[in-house]
Amino acid sequence: MTVKYSYLVYSLAIILVVAAAGCLRPPSDDNLIPATVATPRTPIPEDITCSIFSKTAAYAYNGTSFAFTQKNPPMFINYTVVPKNVTVNRVFTDPNTKQTKTLTYSDYSQTSWFEVTVTNKANGEVILKDGFGAGKGYPAYLSRTLKVLKNGDFDLTFNGNDITATVNVWVKPHGNVEESRVMEFTNCAYMEGQRDTLATAKTTTIEGIILTWTPENQETK
Repeated sequence: MTVKYSYLVYSLAIILVVAAAGCLRPPSDDNLIPATVATPRTPIPEDITCSIFSKTAAYAYNGTSFAFTQKNPPMFINYTVVPKNVTVNRVFTDPNTKQTKTLTYSDYSQTSWFEVTVTNKANGEVILKDGFGAGKGYPAYLSRTLKVLKNGDFDLTFNGNDITATVNVWVKPHGNVEESRVMEFTNCAYMEGQRDTLATAKTTTIEGIILTWTPENQETK
């Protein structure tokens, strides 16, 4: 009697273990949760931005500027720069051999810089001041997009030295210009989420610009 009872208990334990493992019944399709698929964001016509200013210039302690009254932000300021290149000859002493050696490499000139300044004409507040060039304390991105999120009557100024820069300013025609003039804009794009920031530096493709370092600009350090 004890043997039969033990056998029944043992069999019941096996059945419970198998049931817990889900082996008695295959999973039902009704219990499966479908994977979530992200839905692409549909562009809104009112969000389109158009170019209101485009200029390529060589800067030598000079600048250009223009004014615009923004009523429906944001404003995107995209620039691409070609700085002056220098060949640096750095003299150093090898700690192992004690010999004096010269390391030659290419670098951006410390005199090369480009600066974007956006000022509120009503009160003189500097809304934005950023750009390119270690000499000015700016990062070395060759291409970048800045954003102005405020409304106001703005002066936009572009200054630089030993550099060639191409600047494009983009705004939303909707809310910023009269509806009758919207059709005048031909260079338009959806900028939001595409050109907000630049994570890494990239080479420029300005036509006619030589991107190699010029050997005659030599510096010894």
